[in-house]
Amino acid sequence: MRNDHDWPLPLYSAAQVRELDARLIAAGTPGFELMQRAAHAAWRALRQRWPQAGAVTVLAGAGNNAGDGYLIAELAQRAGWAVRVLAVGAPERLQGDAALARDAAQAAGVAIEAWHSGAELRGVLVDALLGTGFAGELRTHYAQAVEAINSAGLPVLAVDIPTGLHADSGCVAELAVRADLTVTFIGLKIGLFTGDAPDWVGELVFDDLQAEPELVAQQSFVARRLAGSAVPPLAPRARTAHKGSFGHVLVIGGDHDPVSQGKRLRDLAEALRRAGLKDVELKVYPDGRHELLNESNRDEVTTYLRDWLDRALARSRACTHPIEEPV
Repeated sequence: MRNDHDWPLPLYSAAQVRELDARLIAAGTPGFELMQRAAHAAWRALRQRWPQAGAVTVLAGAGNNAGDGYLIAELAQRAGWAVRVLAVGAPERLQGDAALARDAAQAAGVAIEAWHSGAELRGVLVDALLGTGFAGELRTHYAQAVEAINSAGLPVLAVDIPTGLHADSGCVAELAVRADLTVTFIGLKIGLFTGDAPDWVGELVFDDLQAEPELVAQQSFVARRLAGSAVPPLAPRARTAHKGSFGHVLVIGGDHDPVSQGKRLRDLAEALRRAGLKDVELKVYPDGRHELLNESNRDEVTTYLRDWLDRALARSRACTHPIEEPV
């Protein structure tokens, strides 16, 4: 596991992380081995955060995220903890590596029960419901499980990403797991850093699952984190500089991440005017509008920005807009 001081800078969409996962498998690392590494990483983080908990309840869905959860349950069982898996997705319908993980948990003696709304939750709750596969709205039984997790008053670990949080936008349509700790794997998903994510992710732990750096370097990404040495230094200014020397500002905004960008644009024109800047150049995408903000058109540009933000936020709330421009 790596702390945020040495995390990689690239941020990926969910599809790009799946591509990277496929690259690792094609290069010779079996998918089930990657799943085991993910489970070990999550189990290490869980024990480090809650070493005296002694009990784990895994809420498992119907895909590979559930497979991670079943393997976490196996590890906890072998460590002597009290373990239960509450299966929101039917265990018998699991396929591939997830089915192997279910079988490993059963062989270790893990109790697997069907989820129901009155199910008792104990110990650390592990969200292994949907992961990066979530889009749109939660189905009823998944929504009920998420509500139960959030109302239990127990510590929560999310596997890869909290259920209900969109991995590409960081938005929450209606409901999401509010995690205390999220352990994410292989590549950092952009939706863990944008939009509503800071309110739902909790502490973030990253593990690259021993991915070969050469393969990771071949994978496209959508953005870079600004962190540490990656932030370019500001050029020195003359001691006699004033607002007339540096009064031109270029602001670029777009629809792909309206929550993080748009809120800053809503009152941008007025804020910059009050700061005393002499002119502001605005470029708003994707429609390519280009304006120079000055005394004569301030009201027009401000109105346009407000209308643009309303449209962009409406798209964000739908949690369906894709990220289409890899770096």
